[in-house]
Formats: sequence, structure tokens, C-alpha cells
Amino acid sequence: MQGTMRKTSDLGLMVLAVRKRHNLTQVELAERLGVSQRYLSELETGRPKVLNAKLLQLLADLGIELSFREVE
Repeated sequence: MQGTMRKTSDLGLMVLAVRKRHNLTQVELAERLGVSQRYLSELETGRPKVLNAKLLQLLADLGIELSFREVE
């Protein structure tokens, strides 16, 4: 899967798609990742309260790599 992220909801949609592709509920994935179901729900709906190392580790655990490039 590939796409451009312009807002947190784009990131949330990617996490949601990966979770669904693996046929996991939010509770199941949250348990596997060591986060609360609420945190995962907030992330999937584009409303994460915290963007920190925990989030980056969660994305890495899901196999999601963030990259950036400067646009003109």
C-alpha cells in the first residue's frame, strides 16, 4: 500500500487498512502492540492525542514506514 499523507486522518486510514487486511479487531491489535484500544481508535480516526516515539514504534510494528521529501 502506498499513498501521500497530508493529515492525521490519512495515517489513520492506513493503520485501519493494515489492521483489516490482517483480520484483526482493534482490541486484538492493541493487545499485540501493547497499546490501549482507545489509543488505536483515536489513531485510526485521525485524532491521536500524542504523536511521539510510541506512535512511530507502533507504525514500525505494523510495517508502515514514514518517509518525507521536500516539495516545492
